[in-house]
Amino acid sequence: MKKILVIAIILFTTSEIYAQLELGAFGGWLWTGSVPAWAQDIKVSDKGNFGITAGYQFNDEMLVNFEWNHTENSATFREYLVGGGLGDVINVPLTFNYYMLGFNYLVSSSESLVPYGLVNLGVLNATSNSQNPAYQDSNNWFTAGLGGGLRYYISDNIGIKLQARLLLPMQFGGVGFGCGIGTGGGGCGAGVSTYTNIIQGDFTGGIVLKLGS
Repeated sequence: MKKILVIAIILFTTSEIYAQLELGAFGGWLWTGSVPAWAQDIKVSDKGNFGITAGYQFNDEMLVNFEWNHTENSATFREYLVGGGLGDVINVPLTFNYYMLGFNYLVSSSESLVPYGLVNLGVLNATSNSQNPAYQDSNNWFTAGLGGGLRYYISDNIGIKLQARLLLPMQFGGVGFGCGIGTGGGGCGAGVSTYTNIIQGDFTGGIVLKLGS
């Protein structure tokens, strides 16, 4: 009898957890800007992005999810000459991978149309893929995001969503994105404060699948 009771409790708990899980996939466009560097600004291209999410809805208002967000970009800047000054224009391919937790505040989860606000915290991995070893590097930065969107459920388990967001890769103690693509120490800031030296934004659309009934 005790074994049956334990099994029943486990099955009930598992089903309750499963009912709150959701999976998602999305695609869209990532806007970037220029990175301040020594004697110049480095232009990072705007490109398409895509990714997946896995989330758990704790209650009617709070959904927490994990997100992987990928994009292939490039950085364009002038080469630094040994004797000083700037040389030829260099274009370095970049790969951005965001790994973030998202805290979603759902305005109403009982209706088909659900507005929501979003705060993200996570890590950005930026890798430069140049054939020149001088411009090959990989760095990680703490990242914050702030945005919002709309979900529309076409059934109890399937929905679509539109989302707009600002992404803020941070640098600590002056170790900045400019150094990460081989532009030299002159491109890095100084000090011990935490700040962002590139602001990105993305606009995405996707599909949401609730696993529970």
